[in-house]
Amino acid sequence: MQTEQLEIRVQISAKCTDTWSLASLWIKSNPMLIKCIAAQYIPHMGCSSQDLESEALLVAYQTISSLFQSEKDLSCMARYFRVVFRSRCIQMTMGIKVVDDLDPEIINVPNEDETLPQELDQDVIDAALASLTNRQRQVAKWILSQPSPVNTDLVGEHFGISTRGVRRLINDAVTRIENGHRNVCRTIPALT
Repeated sequence: MQTEQLEIRVQISAKCTDTWSLASLWIKSNPMLIKCIAAQYIPHMGCSSQDLESEALLVAYQTISSLFQSEKDLSCMARYFRVVFRSRCIQMTMGIKVVDDLDPEIINVPNEDETLPQELDQDVIDAALASLTNRQRQVAKWILSQPSPVNTDLVGEHFGISTRGVRRLINDAVTRIENGHRNVCRTIPALT
């Protein structure tokens, strides 16, 4: 009975301590876990080791807070941290800005006065298509001519290509356009 009360007191005192200091202490005591989780994503992230440590601290704080709220034992911390931190690393590699709550001030909604362009600039499209191979150009023109978005299965059926072949063709086309974007931008006169 006394050991149960002692465990309850330890958990209550842990809850009463500063969550930030608990998170900071946990991060300092588990640097190898953080490095191991982030190792495969670091080459693709645009952040320093200090940024990564800060993200780990935020994830640790969120994890500890949620464990306290759900009244779970802190021994589950490493398991929950792994999942959440791996997700955060993936988001950082994709350049996703992480926002926990949808704040109306953060969401950019165009005003009625702002008109969005309905048509794409044909000169830019033509210059981008010029950098593609004949087959890539043929597929890209067909996709652009469709009234609604199409999937790779539909493109494959139309051109007699496997779905995997369509994905590879589109990926190669995008890579060609990205690598040739400097030339595309040079051929289009700047709008003033």
